[in-house]
Amino acid sequence: MDPVWVGTQFFWTFLVVLFRIAGLMVTAPVFGSPSVPMPVKVGFGTAFAIALTPSLVGKVGMPPEEWLVLVGILIGETLVGMLIGYLVSLFFSAVQMAGAFIDMQMGYGIFQLMNPFSPTPASLMAQFHSLLMMVVYLQVNAHHWLLAALAESFQAVPHSTLTLDAGRLQPMLTDLIMHVFALALRIAAPATAVLIVVDAALAIVSRAVPQMPVFFVGAPAKIAMGLIVLAIVLPLAANVFVNTLPLAAQDVVRLLQSLRD
Repeated sequence: MDPVWVGTQFFWTFLVVLFRIAGLMVTAPVFGSPSVPMPVKVGFGTAFAIALTPSLVGKVGMPPEEWLVLVGILIGETLVGMLIGYLVSLFFSAVQMAGAFIDMQMGYGIFQLMNPFSPTPASLMAQFHSLLMMVVYLQVNAHHWLLAALAESFQAVPHSTLTLDAGRLQPMLTDLIMHVFALALRIAAPATAVLIVVDAALAIVSRAVPQMPVFFVGAPAKIAMGLIVLAIVLPLAANVFVNTLPLAAQDVVRLLQSLRD
């Protein structure tokens, strides 16, 4: 076998893998966080690409002869990696959405904090839920599942079979968004329900005792009840999030398979 051919194929496979991993490093949870230094992202992505390349040399093939086709393939690989990371990050957006629901009920909605895991600010409870679920995500080694899904994505979506069919993508995207909203509602439901009951109780008290300053009494009461309920249901919320991660992986695989010819 010609060593030049082998070296060219190996280097091309390395580039294809590296560009898909680079896309993942932009949007994925933990890896794509703005708080992770860029040299760390580059070093980790390169090391993972080097480790993954030998097992994919025979599946990627030789590089195209035309430069425009080559550049198009590398751009497509980057977009696939970004898509994988973005789909997983949507479930963290659901966690932040749940925290925002609770914030509106507790009265913390006006607080906006710098979010180290997102370029946009987040409210207090959204930030708390995001950090908590990030710890749970790392604790159950879900980031290992993400890397394994990236490795398997070369089986599901080879670089030569990328296509875009809106008819196949639409139902899968609809199911994915439905799961994201369902996760947000399941996490926020207990605290939101209790706080709605507290609001109703305060309304009854204000009608029964008009002299009582319900506004000044109700705000601390809602905050106290919200924190108590959160302390009780946090293990359940973490369990719901962990149980949703396999469902997220299935949605990602189905969506990637829909990109094939």
